[in-house]
Amino acid sequence: MEQKNEPDKIVYAGGREFRLYRYKDEFDGKYILDLPDFDENPEYTGEGRPFTLNVQDSCVYARSRDPAGNDPGDCGGCGWFHREEPYAPIGVCMCDELRQTMPQPKEE
Repeated sequence: MEQKNEPDKIVYAGGREFRLYRYKDEFDGKYILDLPDFDENPEYTGEGRPFTLNVQDSCVYARSRDPAGNDPGDCGGCGWFHREEPYAPIGVCMCDELRQTMPQPKEE
C-alpha cells in the first residue's frame, strides 16, 4: 500500500503526535483509519502511562463514568481514559495499576 504524504488525521495524546492514514478495507470497500495496535505493540508516555484506543475493550481496572456504575465496555467509556481532543480515537490510560515503571538513565 502506497502511503500519502499528508495524513488523513493527526491525533495528539500524551505528548505525542500520531499521524493516521486511511486505507480501503477489503471486506466492505470502505476507507477507515489505520490505528496503532497497542495490544500487539504497547507504547507508553514518558511517565509510563499506556496509550490506548477508545474502542479497546475495557480492562479489570475500568472505572465507569456512568453514575449508575455500569461497565464502560471499552476504554472510551472508562473514567481513566484521557484524550486531549474530543472524540479522539487515541488516548492515555491514567490508571496507576497499568502504569509502567520506566528505566532510569544510567549515571556516569
